[in-house]
Amino acid sequence: MTATLGNAGLVALLAIVPLVVLMLTSFVKISVVLSLVRNAIGAPDAPSGLVVMGLSLILTFFVMAPVAVEMVTAAATTTAPAPPSQLETAVRALLPAEAQGDVDAAARALAPLEKFLARHASPKDKATFVELAAKMGRPATGEELWVLAPAFLTTELREAFAIAVLIFLPFLVIDLLVALGLAALGLASTSPQTVALPLKLLLFVAVDGWRLLVDALLRGYV
Repeated sequence: MTATLGNAGLVALLAIVPLVVLMLTSFVKISVVLSLVRNAIGAPDAPSGLVVMGLSLILTFFVMAPVAVEMVTAAATTTAPAPPSQLETAVRALLPAEAQGDVDAAARALAPLEKFLARHASPKDKATFVELAAKMGRPATGEELWVLAPAFLTTELREAFAIAVLIFLPFLVIDLLVALGLAALGLASTSPQTVALPLKLLLFVAVDGWRLLVDALLRGYV
């Protein structure tokens, strides 16, 4: 019975690994920004959602490759085991006995990821979740993974929306100017979006928008 429960716990952990990996990387901010850029231009189907997700994954691999290398190196390095955290103890309880030896390697591999999350989570967000953890009876220092993860996600989403606001502004100006121009010409029945779309595409291409956008996104992780 215990072995069955352990195997079920292992399967459950493996099932959520892809989601957790994506949430704890640059994928969140990159995918949100690219999706909002598509909406700002006014062409929700160009590029397609598949292209947006593919580009987001490629850029995420570019950003996270050094962290992944550090994680593999740390997992392969034999060091004295640190005192287990509450999360590590809970994971050990879910895993079968034959998988217990991999927990120490996984804990070492998480150290570079925790450094990445701490570097890109704002102090304000970390302080917020430390305070919330204390109110919930789980005191934390702010260096725990279960505190860094939500703080990192909150910071990434805020930065993504801040970038989106800056991207929306020039396209909004074009929409307003086109609408006013059509009204002045007595073409109120003509959809402003139909006229504004080629102008917005022309502006985006003229300023080399994709390169500038990708450059700005990646520089945020330097």
